[in-house]
Amino acid sequence: MTSVNENSPAIEFTVDDGIGIATMARPRQHNAFTDEFLACIEEITAEVKGRNDIDALILTGADGTFCAGGNVKGMAERKDSGGAPVEDMRERLYGVHDWLQPLRHLNVPVIAAVDGPAYGGGFGLALCADFILASERARFCSAFGRIGLIPDCALLFTLPRMVGMQRAKEIFYTGRPVGAQEAKELGIVMEVHSSADLRAAALTLARRMQQGSRAAFGLTKRIVNQAFDIDAAGLIEMEAAGQAICLSSAYHADAVGRFKAKQPLKFNWEAVEAA
Repeated sequence: MTSVNENSPAIEFTVDDGIGIATMARPRQHNAFTDEFLACIEEITAEVKGRNDIDALILTGADGTFCAGGNVKGMAERKDSGGAPVEDMRERLYGVHDWLQPLRHLNVPVIAAVDGPAYGGGFGLALCADFILASERARFCSAFGRIGLIPDCALLFTLPRMVGMQRAKEIFYTGRPVGAQEAKELGIVMEVHSSADLRAAALTLARRMQQGSRAAFGLTKRIVNQAFDIDAAGLIEMEAAGQAICLSSAYHADAVGRFKAKQPLKFNWEAVEAA
């Protein structure tokens, strides 16, 4: 558990030996999507993308809260003040993807360490990560239907691809919380840990990926993220272009040299696991 100062930024960002850690730091407000929160996400994503010394990003929350998504209080205040034209509300939702999609396609591994509730847009935020690790008290909920809304933050795209159409509909329609163990069984969560061990587990996973090729990882992510949406011919074209880039990289040349010289490779998952 990480304690925070409520006067600190909405998301605190630190770098620990090449691992970026973004800690959502408004647990009393359930880390809801405020303008400050969204600006922090944009800034952190841009910084990680622009720095060669950050090899992975961990996204987590402080004091047993991940993220509650949209600011329902703010929605109520806008409604009480007369609301906004449909066109303005639509543009506001498009704006969500101005920060959501760059995070989803970030060219380094992104790990969500979910301790406590990930509701509504917070559920969608977690599914932007490549890997989700959860504490035993984590809960995932598409709460939109409870207030007469449809899922957003890309949940309509990400969740059916993760759990299948029928189960996604059930989760959307009922608005029920999904606990950590069920989320693991459904494939939403990769691992479940105690709250005390969650951060260390996320750091361990991130460090095991540090010696991989950033270019290869980024290209793999971009292609896999589209794998359900393009035909085989399109996928083959992307594969050929991506592989050509990787084959000409300094990382690949170094790996081939090490292989020929019978030297250990920089990135060897089995060796790291054994160690």
